[in-house]
Amino acid sequence: MLDLFELATVLHAELTGFSDRALNVVTMSSSLDESERPLLLKALEAATPEERIIAIGDALRVSDIDRSLVNEAYRAAFYGSDDWRHLSLDPLFAFFSANHAGHVLDKWVHYFPIYSRHFAPYVGKPISLLEIGVYRGGSMRMWSSYFGPQTRLVGLDIDPLAKTAAGDRYEVVIGDQTDTDLLRQVVEQYGPFDIIIDDGGHTMEQQIASAEALFPGVKEGGIYLVEDCHTSYWADYGGGRNRAGTFMEWTKDRLDDMHGYHQPADSVHPEWTQHLDGLHVYDSIVVLDRKKRFAPFCEQNGGAEFVFGSRPASIVASELVATRQAVLDQRAAVDQEVARLEAALAEAERRAEDGDYVRDLEAQLAQSEEELRGIRGEFGALRPRLAATQRQLAAREDELGLLRNKLLDSWDHVREMRHTVSWRATSPLRRLRGTR
Repeated sequence: MLDLFELATVLHAELTGFSDRALNVVTMSSSLDESERPLLLKALEAATPEERIIAIGDALRVSDIDRSLVNEAYRAAFYGSDDWRHLSLDPLFAFFSANHAGHVLDKWVHYFPIYSRHFAPYVGKPISLLEIGVYRGGSMRMWSSYFGPQTRLVGLDIDPLAKTAAGDRYEVVIGDQTDTDLLRQVVEQYGPFDIIIDDGGHTMEQQIASAEALFPGVKEGGIYLVEDCHTSYWADYGGGRNRAGTFMEWTKDRLDDMHGYHQPADSVHPEWTQHLDGLHVYDSIVVLDRKKRFAPFCEQNGGAEFVFGSRPASIVASELVATRQAVLDQRAAVDQEVARLEAALAEAERRAEDGDYVRDLEAQLAQSEEELRGIRGEFGALRPRLAATQRQLAAREDELGLLRNKLLDSWDHVREMRHTVSWRATSPLRRLRGTR
């Protein structure tokens, strides 16, 4: 493959408009074998300089060359296009681009718009931030400039020189990010954190151990961001596509956990299902949003037609809904009654199998029958007395009828007597006597 000098010549020629020089280098290079030269010649057939440089980078990548050379090709394509002009408006990229004399900053350039997308809501607020991987302190200074003076920055690094580089400006804990006890101590002492950034060792074990230990230490509404996740696909980091145990495979499991409510009940994870509110995957970056979730449910409201909707149709729909609800209520009532009857039947069957209960019922039945026979005997003895009493009552009623008739006859005789001449003639005498 092209050596470093030849590659620099080809890229410079394309960027300055001398494509024929680039073609000449590829054609005449003694570093290329007969399988590599056709790939680069094919790349130089692209329409624009930017497309040709990207194609060169692709050709280098599939040739399994040093990744730093591939990086230079893609970097040249970026700065040879207008992409850098658009990205220069990003405040984090602007800081990075102007940091020529500052502390070391080593970032993949496409990270900056991802940072801004997720970090912008925290700018100017009194937040706490933990960064794993301080190195020489360049990124800590970038975060301080971006978020503002109210931000509390804490770093974690395995290299003691990181503490020296940070000086007195930031708290830096020295330790291994796979030491979960240490991570919990950091949370207890300095947390919880609004933002945690893992820019540490980038091995599978480091990324997974840190995420599992520190995610509970993120504040409600905060984020956990993992950088350089492309190591999950690099063999020298223990990675590979679909390879078990990589951080990206771990991330896929968290995606399943986040949907735990839509799976069997034992799939709801108390941490990831209930607190992982969002999972964002970008090229080389994974962002996990922490927020207490309520169990998801589906609800219907409103109608399909609002403006100029048909009122009759709406009324019919409402009636149908009401009828459906009534049926559901009736079914619920029936189900409840069936459940009650089944419970009663089960209780009756249980009692039927209970010998003591059956014997108690038989004894109560025998006692009731004996009491009934006694009542029937008493009633039989009272029956003749009741008949005699009824006869006496009938005789008294006959006597009363005779007396009533005599009384009526006496009243008739009195009325006749009052109308006679002798009664009227003796009226003054009766008044003197005090009689009528």
